[in-house]
Amino acid sequence: MRNNKKEITKLSAVEFGEKVLSSKSSISRLAQKLGFRGYTEMKYAIDQDLQTAILSPTDLVASLKSNIDKTFHYASQVNFQPLITQIKTAKNVLIYATGFTQNNYSKDFSNDLFLSGRPNFLISGETNFEMISHTLTSEDLVIITSLSGNTLSIQNTIKLLNINQVPLCSVTRFGKNFLNDHANFQLYYEVSEIPSPVVDTGKNMIGLNIILSILSHKYREFVLFDE
Repeated sequence: MRNNKKEITKLSAVEFGEKVLSSKSSISRLAQKLGFRGYTEMKYAIDQDLQTAILSPTDLVASLKSNIDKTFHYASQVNFQPLITQIKTAKNVLIYATGFTQNNYSKDFSNDLFLSGRPNFLISGETNFEMISHTLTSEDLVIITSLSGNTLSIQNTIKLLNINQVPLCSVTRFGKNFLNDHANFQLYYEVSEIPSPVVDTGKNMIGLNIILSILSHKYREFVLFDE
């Protein structure tokens, strides 16, 4: 796929399956495992990637600033109070990250909450998350940080949390996705593509760090000045 991107954009799911000796349904499942709703969305993303010009170093700094500015602009329009109140009153606050970068930023967020006097649990691993979900109630709060919000491997766990009426906060990139459809609270952040010498393209996810930092600072303000 990496070596034949241009060809893939011209193929249907059936034609792509024939090329790799697989079925149309297998191609669809592959696309979903990669975070897309289906083959068509994956093909569109590949096409957009091919059309994206490589940024100059100056553009990379401008892109970083743009992500930060857009996330701050969005945050200025959000009413954080219902979520802050939920964080304050929850019996347990659990934080789960769906990826490496998300986990790093979530650790900082978890630490900020501790420094504000709010104990919390940073859950690692899909199996642990699924097991712990069976013990949670409507008195708890789960915060999930994600990129696409469409991670297939945790969707059954999310559905279980909904059945048990466990409050859920999603933190994802802008756009409609499975996670924010099933969350009581939704927060968003800006993401952009960046060139990389290691992979074809990387993701600038500084917006996730920004929105989590804003939330933790809002919570600290509430604890210090508003209670």
